[in-house]
Amino acid sequence: MKEYSCQFGLQGRLNGIVTEPRDGQAKAAFILVSAGLVPRFGPYRLYAILARHLSACGFRVLRFDLGGIGDSGPGEGNLPLKERTAREISAAVEFLAARHPGTDIVLGGLCSGAEDSFRYAEHDERIRGVAMIDPFCYPTAGFGWRHFLFRVRRRILHLLKLYEPLPHPGSAGTLAGTGAGSLIKYHHMDHAESERILRGLLARNARILFIYTGGMSEGFNHRGQLRKMFPGIDFRGRVALEYLPGMEHTQMLQEDRDRMVTAIGGWFEMGWPAKI
Repeated sequence: MKEYSCQFGLQGRLNGIVTEPRDGQAKAAFILVSAGLVPRFGPYRLYAILARHLSACGFRVLRFDLGGIGDSGPGEGNLPLKERTAREISAAVEFLAARHPGTDIVLGGLCSGAEDSFRYAEHDERIRGVAMIDPFCYPTAGFGWRHFLFRVRRRILHLLKLYEPLPHPGSAGTLAGTGAGSLIKYHHMDHAESERILRGLLARNARILFIYTGGMSEGFNHRGQLRKMFPGIDFRGRVALEYLPGMEHTQMLQEDRDRMVTAIGGWFEMGWPAKI
């Protein structure tokens, strides 16, 4: 594994770290987009751990701070947040594409980083895949009764003193909080937008990985829900799902981070195997 820091974007204001295989030869490149307000190492260092795991598997990874986060300078304050984020992701793509032309590029991240990646990929055909942890989700017919049974079971366990809910931690800097105590309210993209983007990515044979954790149980609670969310779309074998209901949104436990890294690494290996 080799790592080096880099600067790119307008006046070199964006700072990142590239992690790559020791021989410098990569099967594909992965750009990790900041999760809310968390710097490029990711919540509980998930991004750093993932980058090093993928480099050992033959992939190049760039993780960087969006403008105004971590070591990056302030963003272009006169632009709306979505446009500013898109420009900064574009700068990261240009940085890798210029140094490693012809390499497949994948975008991804957690929560807001997942949706920012997905949204950007729609307009850049160099993006050959998107890996998303806890992105948008929409309750379907099967969601309601499962959610009801889940709440009943949790209430019974609480009455029996076998379960005590943890205090809601708010957004924890990931823009995930939606409760009354959250410092930041994050609203996932609406269905019309996500369906349009998904159709476009599949039309050009991009690969998409959805990962949902137990941290999204208020919106996603069974494996069949993803297909029910987009009933009119043929996934064409290009969409993969990992459902990890026993895991928190930010993977606080080491074993959860290890499982997340293994899931994403396996998806990369399936799509970009070693060349013989």
